[in-house]
Amino acid sequence: MSVLQQAAVRAEYIKRFVGVHSDFSELELDDRDPRHATIERYDPRKLRPVIVFLDAQGKEVARHTGKLASAEDALLLARFVSEKHYLRTDFAAFRTAAGKLP
Repeated sequence: MSVLQQAAVRAEYIKRFVGVHSDFSELELDDRDPRHATIERYDPRKLRPVIVFLDAQGKEVARHTGKLASAEDALLLARFVSEKHYLRTDFAAFRTAAGKLP
């Protein structure tokens, strides 16, 4: 079971965030479409999973690329974003300061 599917994690994320899913590997573009080059440059299989957090104005405030190792990490990421720790540090440093080894 995915970490994000665990009951405690789901409850926390539903309480704090609005979720949207997008999978660019399913996007079919004509070679003339300018988005094609961008997507080709970033092979979607190499970028998944990615969680992007936006503020109320749509500005990206945090991004986590890669698998979350545990429910504890997912909950720590939710706390990092919801308490706006991204204004002072990055998630790796926040995670270390919280007593979680990288």
